[in-house]
Amino acid sequence: MNKLFLIFLILITTISCKNENLKSESLNKGPLYKNTEELDKSATDTKEFKIKGTEVHQIKSSINQKAYDLYVKLPKSYSKTDKKFPILILSDSDYSFPLVTSINRRLNVEEYILIGISYSKGDKSTISRTRDYTPTYSPNEPRGHSKEARLASGKADNFIAFIKNDVFRFLENKYRVDMTKKVFAGHSFGGLLASYMLVTTPDLFEYYLSGSPSLWYDNHCINKFEDEYFKTKPNLKANFFMCIGADEETKTGSKMVTEMLEFKERLLSRNYKDLNIKSIVIADEDHQTVYPSFITKGIIWAFGQE
Repeated sequence: MNKLFLIFLILITTISCKNENLKSESLNKGPLYKNTEELDKSATDTKEFKIKGTEVHQIKSSINQKAYDLYVKLPKSYSKTDKKFPILILSDSDYSFPLVTSINRRLNVEEYILIGISYSKGDKSTISRTRDYTPTYSPNEPRGHSKEARLASGKADNFIAFIKNDVFRFLENKYRVDMTKKVFAGHSFGGLLASYMLVTTPDLFEYYLSGSPSLWYDNHCINKFEDEYFKTKPNLKANFFMCIGADEETKTGSKMVTEMLEFKERLLSRNYKDLNIKSIVIADEDHQTVYPSFITKGIIWAFGQE
């Protein structure tokens, strides 16, 4: 019995040692990296993510000498045809441009060239957008960005001139653009800018998409600009789309939904025969969440297939 037990013990020990050797051999052969230095090198060997088919150009404003990036996404058929394509220009493009490139892949709409205008190089985003998207100087604006940003406010006319004189010219020279169908989309201060362009330079774009517009800015100065336009111009030829989240008013105490609808009624009361207006209030959306819904509905409205 003792002899049999000894043989059994030797057999178990042999099998155990063999398994450990196999496990050790497997571990030596298995890892992709031979040492921690190689592992660390691989972990930092990363590539910057780029949106496929996107081109980036830096352009300087001839008005304020600020440099901006233009992000350009061409439609799939661009290289297969000689036709010209309409354009959609986005404000706040660090957020809006990658989002719209993804949304557009799922939409059955007319093909267009997507363009995003960056914030000015070397400036904080809050300073750039406050300076470029607001029509009047309002240094003490209670609902504005920082004091530094508010002190830069009121240069929308310069930004509009930059689009007209520099951006449009660059696009016409570089790409096959259909300048008879140009669409601008902006949200918040960008929506204010779209509304301001509508009542001051309505022929700059054919379509204006205004999301959650900050019509409260500078004591509703937008109404003053619309009054001035109406006094001198009998007609306003443009397509104007407004969209806002219902929760921007119901859950914040602001009057942004009311202000948007009142602005629509103001425009309609003028009986501009060539002004086409559509407005939407989206339930269960707030100022931070409404943009994807706004831009999707706006693109379908502007580029929807018949």
